[in-house]
Amino acid sequence: MTYKMIIDTDCGIDDAITIISAIKYGIDIVGITTVSGNVYVDQVTDNVLRILNFMGRNDIKVFKGAHKPLISEKTTPAKIHGENGIGDVELEKSPKSEEELPAPYAIYKLARENPGIVLLTLGPLTNIAMAFNLYPDLKNYVSKIVSMGGAVNFGNVTRFAEFNFFYDPEAAEFVLRLGIPILLVPWDPVVATPIFEEELKETFKGSVGKLILQMEKTVMDFVEKVRGVRGVFLPDPMALATFLDPTIIKSKINTSMHMELNHGSLMRGASIIGEGHGTEIVMEVDKGKFLNFFKNIF
Repeated sequence: MTYKMIIDTDCGIDDAITIISAIKYGIDIVGITTVSGNVYVDQVTDNVLRILNFMGRNDIKVFKGAHKPLISEKTTPAKIHGENGIGDVELEKSPKSEEELPAPYAIYKLARENPGIVLLTLGPLTNIAMAFNLYPDLKNYVSKIVSMGGAVNFGNVTRFAEFNFFYDPEAAEFVLRLGIPILLVPWDPVVATPIFEEELKETFKGSVGKLILQMEKTVMDFVEKVRGVRGVFLPDPMALATFLDPTIIKSKINTSMHMELNHGSLMRGASIIGEGHGTEIVMEVDKGKFLNFFKNIF
């Protein structure tokens, strides 16, 4: 089945891998929207344009979005992904620029033109929340939101919070309450599935695989310094893979989730599991099937 998809991204290294993988899989990407997160939105937009140029897909339109969270002040990006967000790899500059239409408006326009579209969100949910707030009828055109974000038991920026939802918890809360089917990959199955350097080399082949290994060197150097092993985590690719091949999922829960929004709380930005249904949360994946998914498209 060919899916029509909008990808919303803060284009770090794993975002870039996901965009590349979606292209190689043959997904009909009708647009890519950018948001501040791993790096600031201008750099994110440049990264996406360069990745698309590298892949020979300058036909995919790029729309620049939010430069800061809905309410909080702009957060200084971490440098785990390098200064430029893609491991300080210098790809050729794209001959194209982003479109003039801002991301939230583009999401609505593209969804109306492609009813039943899937939104794949790889960064903070600022653009998505703004789009649905501006256009409540957007719900009628989106079949599913596939999102990497949140944490059930283990965070990565605090003990309780995962980066994407922590960066803009108000946006995450808004999206989680929309009532649209959501497939969510939180940090938990990601941190339980480390991908070691040799596994990366065996999985991502060819010239594109070489680029991925070059980008991931920055992260592997960081992980080696902190954990003593050379490897990476692949959060955004896991969101794409579990959506396209649900057999990768070993366990999941269907429940509700909301965000801790109290500015004075150490729990701010944490994801809280509630009662009810509506959010399909991946808790564990089959590592072999996960890697095979990418081996088959690379």
